Amino acid sequence: MVKLTLKQCEYFVAVAQEGGIAQAARILNISQPAVSQAIEKLEDICGLQLLLRHHARGTELTPQGRAFLVSAGKLLETARQTELHAEAIAANQAGTLRLGCFHTLAPYHLAGLIREHQREHPDIHIIPSELLQDELIARVQQGELDLALTYDMSLSTEQLRVERLQELTPFVLLGKHHALARRKTISLRELSEEPYVMFEGPSSRQYFEKILHSQGIQPDIAFTGKSMESVRSAVANGFGFSLAVMATTHTETHDGGHVVSIPLTDDIDTLSVVLICKDSSSESALLENFIAFCKSRLMR
Repeated sequence: MVKLTLKQCEYFVAVAQEGGIAQAARILNISQPAVSQAIEKLEDICGLQLLLRHHARGTELTPQGRAFLVSAGKLLETARQTELHAEAIAANQAGTLRLGCFHTLAPYHLAGLIREHQREHPDIHIIPSELLQDELIARVQQGELDLALTYDMSLSTEQLRVERLQELTPFVLLGKHHALARRKTISLRELSEEPYVMFEGPSSRQYFEKILHSQGIQPDIAFTGKSMESVRSAVANGFGFSLAVMATTHTETHDGGHVVSIPLTDDIDTLSVVLICKDSSSESALLENFIAFCKSRLMR
């Protein structure tokens, strides 16, 4: 158990810097006996002789005093930094946020959001996790994550607060050499007889199947990919068409093929990108500020 106090260390450092108890008392705006008693108590606690007291010439640091002065100075600086950090936390300018992200959304948003937030709030540490939607929901509900960025795909909102950030419109992916690849827009019915490349992601498959079924299409699935890049590669290699919601500026696939993205003319519901957190999150200004930050970036 630590028995010395910051005040004792502060008084000792002041005496060392000012060269005497009287001088230190003036700087500290307290009585000389108070300074003397604090240092005597410090010496007693630590078993050290810190000062040599000369009635005519003030005080002189002993070798033990010079050595202890280094530690006392570091302790006071740490205390000052701790106090400043506490003030920053109280002002919601410091702290830690545990942010989950749906794994297929992460390449588009996660690192960029964290980096941009760090530039504005360097003392707020964000711990990211890439997970499936069911895992995200469970961890938010259990208090293991503060927030999660995901799609609103059959989202169970029990005990959750949902903040909408973006509305995404599905589009068609075709290989560069497909007969309809130069079209400005396309209807799914024009592709109803063509093979389909399915994205086999949790919740994603059901979402895209729902879109196809809404247009009366029961596609012949020619290829199933467990990542969107695998789907893009299959489309580029001529296995069929596919659907996607996250637009990208690059058309080249990892294996050197090319895909094109074509908007749909069909009346299809958009897919929301959302932040989820506990209903009680409004009690945390740190979370509220981060939600506002995400809205300002993803809604623009």
